[in-house]
Amino acid sequence: MHEAASGVAPEVPEKIALVMRRQRRSLRALRAEGVILPALLLVLVLAFTALDGVVPVGLGLLLAFVPVPLVAAILLRLDRFEPEPTRLLARTFLWGAGAATFIALVINTAVGLAIGETGAAVGSAPIVEEGAKALALLFVIRRRPGFIDGAHDGIVYAAWVALGFATIENILYYAAAWNDGGLGELTTIFVLRGLVTPLCHPIFTAMTGIALGIAIKRRGGRAGKAAIVLVGLLLAVILHALWNLSAGLGAAPIAYLAGYLPLAVIGIVLLIAGARRERRILREGLEQEVALGTLTQAAYAQLIAGGRTRGRMRRRARRAGRDARRLLYQYEAAAYELAHANVRGERPGRPNVIETASACRTCLISARTGIDDLAPGLVAT
Repeated sequence: MHEAASGVAPEVPEKIALVMRRQRRSLRALRAEGVILPALLLVLVLAFTALDGVVPVGLGLLLAFVPVPLVAAILLRLDRFEPEPTRLLARTFLWGAGAATFIALVINTAVGLAIGETGAAVGSAPIVEEGAKALALLFVIRRRPGFIDGAHDGIVYAAWVALGFATIENILYYAAAWNDGGLGELTTIFVLRGLVTPLCHPIFTAMTGIALGIAIKRRGGRAGKAAIVLVGLLLAVILHALWNLSAGLGAAPIAYLAGYLPLAVIGIVLLIAGARRERRILREGLEQEVALGTLTQAAYAQLIAGGRTRGRMRRRARRAGRDARRLLYQYEAAAYELAHANVRGERPGRPNVIETASACRTCLISARTGIDDLAPGLVAT
């Protein structure tokens, strides 16, 4: 048993507290994003159409979304044990596709006019584009603090921002390819960008995401955290610049095989390792709750199942209404934080862990009771 530290107030993890809060200001902000981000996308598509024509942009739009389901499926699969809210991931994608792309397009165009396209591609574009994606990522975190609580989450959210950015950027590349060389050129560019290298932008921005996750978990002042984030952003810029340089020199295939394919493999391996670690923590941390009687064996099996089981639960919660969906996420988040608190409690130097676990346990039981009222049978009891 662990001794509880006297005089220390229980700390409800912010991720759970945010789910429990339903502030009108937050709802207004979500509605504003739902209008502003699609509007930015529409402006971008109209601008592309004015520059390149309806047919090239239409073809580019269709082809740009071809790799999205595959990359999205990979990200969802690797994040299945602590699944993020689907709507938040969709908005993160829109921040990359709308806001980050808009910022980068405006600045890159101005710089290109000033110093030429070649200099802009290698010199300014990596800084501008990675900076724009980092801003979008920071804004997502700012609006929803607590949802990124480590390097694994940082990679996931960064990849969604980058996927949105790359999708809209590819429209420009495909439209230009059609105008320059017709179907043959378009096919070549599509194979290279859409089928062979769809993970390049996620790899670049993952450096920023990893740094953000580490900085959020790190104890200390803002200066130290800012330094960590800047190092991650610098790595993202360097990788991006090297890629653009290799493409400009005609060495992109060599750079891909020698550098970016291994990086993609390493990134996926790290995400798989992170997912396995999360499952191990869930399994070990929640086993204690079965022994305590907080969870039945059926509820325990449901919570560690991931994948299809969790997907079915979420679909049923959506059919039951907004409150059921919110309570299900509170239930899952409480279980996840409770498992982490139990595992942390086995380590020395964690005096507040008992209080945190108790708060998580209360949240879990409260959410389960609410779910049983709104959608009986949704969660195992």
